[in-house]
Amino acid sequence: MQIQVPFFTTFRYYNPDAKFIFFSNLEERQLPMFLIELFKKNDVEIKTLPYTCKPPKGWFDSWMNQYYLYDILLEMGRRMGSDDTVVVCDADCLCTKSLTPLFDEVARDGAALYKIGYPRDYILNGNSIEQMEEVYEGCYGENKTLNYYGGEFIAFRGDVVAGVNKEYPVLSKYNFNQPEGAPRLHEEAHNMSVLAARLNVENDTANKYVKRLWTAWTCNNVEPADAELAVWHMPAEKKTGLYRLFLYLQRTGGIKNEKEFWKRASSWCGIPKVNISKYIVDFFLKVRAKIRLKLGK
Repeated sequence: MQIQVPFFTTFRYYNPDAKFIFFSNLEERQLPMFLIELFKKNDVEIKTLPYTCKPPKGWFDSWMNQYYLYDILLEMGRRMGSDDTVVVCDADCLCTKSLTPLFDEVARDGAALYKIGYPRDYILNGNSIEQMEEVYEGCYGENKTLNYYGGEFIAFRGDVVAGVNKEYPVLSKYNFNQPEGAPRLHEEAHNMSVLAARLNVENDTANKYVKRLWTAWTCNNVEPADAELAVWHMPAEKKTGLYRLFLYLQRTGGIKNEKEFWKRASSWCGIPKVNISKYIVDFFLKVRAKIRLKLGK
């Protein structure tokens, strides 16, 4: 919940006219007060939405919550006109500039997807692109060359949302009836990669705006130009850099000095370069988190 603070603070700061919705299967009264106050301050709608698109019990050993994306798209399908545009984004992200150019491209082309160039036989979350193609052929009776699209950042026009909502039940019915050991789709990005091909909206438009930035000591793919991206997606920073930004924003009440905020964000999150002091602080933050977990705090 804490990483929602830097997420919504930065996205609202650079997109003052956008409509923001926080989806959760929790009731508002179950959310921490700091989050309720953040949403009130930044005019964020809280939408309690039951998780109905979940896979069968035991479907896979992880990623079981990711199908919630399709509950969100069902809700957005009820709200959106055919020409409206929406971005569904993971919370371990920061926004560095306006997303108006992205929305303009989505309005024109129907979608903006984040294409990740994995080898076709690379197993990601229990599945490869080749196996996804087997599912596509089994479900739709035709061959199709697929791409893998990350699920952390998905942008659609309203008519494409309607198309996803029409096709997803067909795909999920076939997929969830696949026997164990057969090729099947384990998480929301697998499904979205198949649906993008089915709806003919495949592209790599979002790659101009977002990147999955790994900042760990053992895995770092950050390049100098990444600092200029509109959205930094940082999966390794949930308990480190983004946590430090949460504490900072709670103390300051928001972005009071833009230059100072990004100086801290860059240093604490390791974009575009990780320094030794960050690794030292990260180590102690992780140790403290483990101790607090053991103590039940």
